[in-house]
Amino acid sequence: MKLQDIVKLNESFEFDYLGQDRELAQQIQIRLRELKLLSGVADGAYGPITKQAIVKFAQAFNLPELLNAAFAEKLIEAKEVPNTIALIPTSLPISGVELIKRFEGCFLNAYPDPLTKREPITIGWGSTKKRDGSEWHLRESISQQEADELLILQLERDYLPDLAKIPCWSELNPNQQGALLSFGYNLGSKFYGAPNFNSITTVLNNRDWSKIHETFIKYRNPGTNVEQGLLARRQAEAELFLTPYP
Repeated sequence: MKLQDIVKLNESFEFDYLGQDRELAQQIQIRLRELKLLSGVADGAYGPITKQAIVKFAQAFNLPELLNAAFAEKLIEAKEVPNTIALIPTSLPISGVELIKRFEGCFLNAYPDPLTKREPITIGWGSTKKRDGSEWHLRESISQQEADELLILQLERDYLPDLAKIPCWSELNPNQQGALLSFGYNLGSKFYGAPNFNSITTVLNNRDWSKIHETFIKYRNPGTNVEQGLLARRQAEAELFLTPYP
């Protein structure tokens, strides 16, 4: 379906409908990019980042948060959106950001590390440091906007530079980079070449993508109370890495 079809049908859909209509999601992403509400490639993959951009568009024009004729017409005809900022820097692979959000979850109150029950104290989308680099403390809290901005800031500042040093990084497509961004955000941005990361380092050095899945799932803390959650994340990262990019 296309935006023009929504206008003709004069029906309403929840934004999450886009999860099952890749063609419509891609068309909307293209318009949101043109309006500077979204950066990166319009791949039709509907996730939290795309939804945030759609909600921001609806709010900017005082529209109900629904895919309906009014929304579709405005998105088709809009030349600019008042008081907008880009949600995702172009240097970040959007698929990786969405995967991070999927597995981290967002908590606006600070909480201890799930494995150690102690430090590092975490907040938002898994952020362990404040903007100034200092640590969080229990009983501190932030707003949703602060959480979103903090995630992007830390990915750009603290994670992407280390990942970009991986020799094959520039050869990887955005899905492959996104998978490694999620992996690095969970296990540390300096994993490449580090002790205990020989398997993933070897696979990346050899460009041996046939071993990606078996390699990712090695990093799941076997025997701990977080093993199942980490296994699900590693499998999702491997799947993203192996997903062909348009």
